[in-house]
Amino acid sequence: MSRLSAFVQRTARPEAAGVARAVIGVAAILKALERAPVLDRLADPAVVRVPYVVGQPSIADLPAAVVLAIWIGLGLAFAAGTAARVTGAALTALLVTVLLSDQQLYSNHLYLLAWSIGLLTLADSGAALSVDRLRGRGRQRIPEWPLWLLRLQVSVVYLFAGISKVGATYLSGTVVALSLRDEGWLAVPAGWRTFEPMAIVSMLAILAEIGLAIGLWLPRWRRTAFVVGFLMHLSIALWFDPTVPLLVFAVIALAPYVLFLDLEPRPLIVVFDDSCGFCTMWVRWFRRLDWLRFLVFVPGSDGAELDRLQVPRADADRALQLIRDGRRTQGFDAVVGVLEHMPISFLWAPLLRLWPIVTIGRRAYARVAARRQCSITPGGVTPTG
Repeated sequence: MSRLSAFVQRTARPEAAGVARAVIGVAAILKALERAPVLDRLADPAVVRVPYVVGQPSIADLPAAVVLAIWIGLGLAFAAGTAARVTGAALTALLVTVLLSDQQLYSNHLYLLAWSIGLLTLADSGAALSVDRLRGRGRQRIPEWPLWLLRLQVSVVYLFAGISKVGATYLSGTVVALSLRDEGWLAVPAGWRTFEPMAIVSMLAILAEIGLAIGLWLPRWRRTAFVVGFLMHLSIALWFDPTVPLLVFAVIALAPYVLFLDLEPRPLIVVFDDSCGFCTMWVRWFRRLDWLRFLVFVPGSDGAELDRLQVPRADADRALQLIRDGRRTQGFDAVVGVLEHMPISFLWAPLLRLWPIVTIGRRAYARVAARRQCSITPGGVTPTG
């Protein structure tokens, strides 16, 4: 009981939960638009309803336009973090009501969405990156246990999906072949839908899903898991039908990935040449996009701080420096390290470490760095080349 009590009392910084809340709120809006045709169809008296309990009330008894308006309005408010606890609780209740109203309204994606919104509401995800925060209602610490449960839910989804596919039917490639897009420029040619390639794709899908269920929790494999998950959901949405529900599912599934980043981050120290307008422009953007507050910026003109960090001034003038846990990277590798800790880029940034991208990136960075010429003017920092 003492361990359970300690687990429940643990707190975390709210920034990652705020990012997840904003994305999940957008996913709720997209899901409302995707479910709209089903609600419209059930409003038709000629359509047979399939309630879970005979005679139970159904949300389909209300005008579909009203339900959708409330749904989208709550999604917008939750995404923006406006009275996030209230709007999150109301949106969760609405989605649960939709799920239980009729069997034709059920969706695994909707079920996962309801869980995600409910747990983010319990975590007080409106404490950061929100209208509530701008109004002074934010908090420096929020409960961590709902965020842990949401991470666990994501892993359960992948693990169940991978294990449930293990069987002769799926491994034969038949399910994949029948699910692939038939029309459009992304359609897969019929000649490719033979046993061997489809069986290989099926096996890779199982390995990817089971690997994600485990890899997201392991710091050593987390970068790889981010890329695998991002590419898997992107490829499913591009090459499989139906496209819209799969795109919505991708947003719902990928949003909690940000919670797997370090919720108690050790600072990343970024040393930059503040005598160069080109460099300071990029640092300005890094500051704006550092929503999780991972980065600490040190100008190259701060000699005392450079001495403390053991960074030669020549290195700071030549290339961007990134320091974490006593290890220093520079140039293109430092830029990639920064991108790997930003909410808008952490899913795909590890791809930049792959050959030949990293080789091209290092050469391009070195060329740009060698050609730039900067000077300090009375009015501030301006580039001269």
